Amino acid sequence: MTAMAKVRLLVVLTMDGCPAETTCLSGRWLGSDQYGIGALKEAATCVLTEDTSLTLLSNRMENTGDSLNYLIEATEKTAGIINGMIRMRLVDEIILYMVPVIAGNGSRLFQSSLPESEWTCTESRQWKDGMVRIAYGRKTPRQRVVTFGK
Repeated sequence: MTAMAKVRLLVVLTMDGCPAETTCLSGRWLGSDQYGIGALKEAATCVLTEDTSLTLLSNRMENTGDSLNYLIEATEKTAGIINGMIRMRLVDEIILYMVPVIAGNGSRLFQSSLPESEWTCTESRQWKDGMVRIAYGRKTPRQRVVTFGK
């Protein structure tokens, strides 16, 4: 069996859906590594950024059968590419941290017009300070959506 690349989306959101970095209270929650966020970043073979080409990523994932562990962290800068990745069905796992804060304003991570998809909860954990981590895996295996010519 050929190993498949895996794309993990690391999301730290306020309760109203904004990236946690957008609130001045985020330092309290993101300033330490008691929630395991650093370990997730260290486990990544390849970190994706807002400059990542979705075409190249899609081609590589579909044609090479590599075993890379890709990670993209949700921020205001990466929101656009993350929404593109979800539209292209490139995300295999969403690791969602919910910060017990309402930002009150700011941009929301997930935009409208995303395709419907089903996810299965694979892990959940709650800390005494209110932080919650929920990991979701794609319910059905990733399927080729966009075909690029050779």
